[in-house]
Amino acid sequence: MRTKLLILLIIAIVLGSIASYGYYIEIYVPQVYSQQSINYYNSQLGMMGYYNRVAGEGMMGGYRMMGSYNGYTSEYSQQISIYQAESYINDVPSYAKLFPSNDTIMFSSNDINIVVLSMGHGRAINLTHYIPPSFAHAQHNVFVIYNLINPTLIIPQGATVHITLINLDAGDYHNLAITPIPPPYPYYAMMSIRMNILGMTPLLPYANYATGNAYSFSFTVTFQHLGTFYYVCEYPGHAEMGMYGEIEVT
Repeated sequence: MRTKLLILLIIAIVLGSIASYGYYIEIYVPQVYSQQSINYYNSQLGMMGYYNRVAGEGMMGGYRMMGSYNGYTSEYSQQISIYQAESYINDVPSYAKLFPSNDTIMFSSNDINIVVLSMGHGRAINLTHYIPPSFAHAQHNVFVIYNLINPTLIIPQGATVHITLINLDAGDYHNLAITPIPPPYPYYAMMSIRMNILGMTPLLPYANYATGNAYSFSFTVTFQHLGTFYYVCEYPGHAEMGMYGEIEVT
């Protein structure tokens, strides 16, 4: 009898340890990481003067970031159904030509609309059925544009580009900023690029797959100069792990 009780006690201790470890890894650590990132992001926004800034004022045209979502100070332009957002990957405009083998999209218009979806690489591959080449650095979170993952975008000089970011990630915040600063990026990519960006979105909350809705945000940028630029996610660690793509203005 004592032996059985001892065995049961050992099993209970082992199971309790496993449960505690699982809670620590799956819940506690992500919560702490997320809160630290929230605090850092909002402090940087405050230092850069982005709080309560109205359109047309100051840096990057000025974004009005009011209210909060899970601690992130922002105003989101709209919600969109996940079903509709996913349909955009096949809605390739007539002025865009895809080169999947080179993970490249070439645009021939001076007035361009681009819908960008952010998500984890596994979801991206399942959604697009596209296996990106190794140089697409797509082993973690990624951007999806017209069935390609972290593609290089070739854009004519002088083109005005209307960019809509939709966050389809099930658990991570994402944003998109355009910068001439090249990779590699540090853990806090914002620190190295925020003073040199052409346009950006705020961080968007992750999609709610229970309700079928996702957050989106749009902005417009004109590429007046030849050169190489990058679209980058500023959430801590994402660009460092490869969440960025190249823009060639020709």
